[in-house]
Amino acid sequence: MFLIKKLYPLLVVSVLLLLAACGDTLSDQDSNNNNSDEDVVTLKLGHVFAEDDITHKSSEKLAELAEEYSDGEIKVDVYSNSQLGEEKDLVEGVDLGSIDIALSSNAVVTNFMPSLVYWDLPYLIDSTEHIDSIAESDVGKKLDEEFEDNNFKNLGIQYGGFRQITNSVRPLEKIEDFDGINIRILESDVMLDTFNNLPGVKTQNMDFSELYSGLQQDVVNAQENPINLIYSMKFQEVQDYLSITDHFYTTRYFLMNLDKFEELSDKQQEALTKATDEAMEYHKEELFKDEEEILEELEDEGMEVNEVSDDFVNDFRSIMEKEVYPDYYEEIGDGDKEKGKEIIDSITDLR
Repeated sequence: MFLIKKLYPLLVVSVLLLLAACGDTLSDQDSNNNNSDEDVVTLKLGHVFAEDDITHKSSEKLAELAEEYSDGEIKVDVYSNSQLGEEKDLVEGVDLGSIDIALSSNAVVTNFMPSLVYWDLPYLIDSTEHIDSIAESDVGKKLDEEFEDNNFKNLGIQYGGFRQITNSVRPLEKIEDFDGINIRILESDVMLDTFNNLPGVKTQNMDFSELYSGLQQDVVNAQENPINLIYSMKFQEVQDYLSITDHFYTTRYFLMNLDKFEELSDKQQEALTKATDEAMEYHKEELFKDEEEILEELEDEGMEVNEVSDDFVNDFRSIMEKEVYPDYYEEIGDGDKEKGKEIIDSITDLR
């Protein structure tokens, strides 16, 4: 009995030490499996597209992969349907640091970086192979440098598809068919100039979120967008004709404030960049896969679809090269008109 009493304090201390050691081990395991709130970086990503559109699905894919590749250190909350604002608001938010990541078309970005207007020139880009050639050229390599000079980090370029025209007046088969077309255009000088130089066309700017009602109420009778957006926004319900024109190529960027990006650890930066790259490949594959099915569904729902002829393209391009391209050489060349023309010529030579 005396021996037990004598050993009792030692037994108590031993048990307490054992429990403490187990607690430390469990705590270590917990910290390895679950990051604390202080460790997790939460980023807001905004875009203007509907939730059933592939653009939203690929943004969610980006969020999923970023969390996986960062071992839970990055959480990306995706806001669809212009919840954080229209595209110009989103880019301004990134510039000011109030929004972390914005998905925006090049047309809107040119309000902040005018020299990138070459991506939006009509009929300058004519195929996906041409796009790849540009990306691998000196023009493409300088793109990220231009973004960083303006305190943006370009996480990745999204292939947005070529833009097509829908209207409620008639099929577009020749340039004269534009007479009476009142078309909604993005807030982009080059896009407005393009259609203002076609005979009989009126142009209007309108927020993307208001476009369906604008078409429904005949505020405008035409619009232009990639096929997937025409379908996901249900424009076939308020438009009769779809002309496959491929007049503009849609470039979009996942833009982040450069200072905010550089605050991330190397691991987090790598995870976010890798996730964006893979999400963009997913987007591109799904977009191509969906286009043929979408065209069939649009026709089944009563929309008349026509593919424009080479003569249509050549006539359209001829007007643009004479009336529109020269007005943008100076912007493209950062004040040097000859340099701007050389850039356009080099892109044309890559076709």
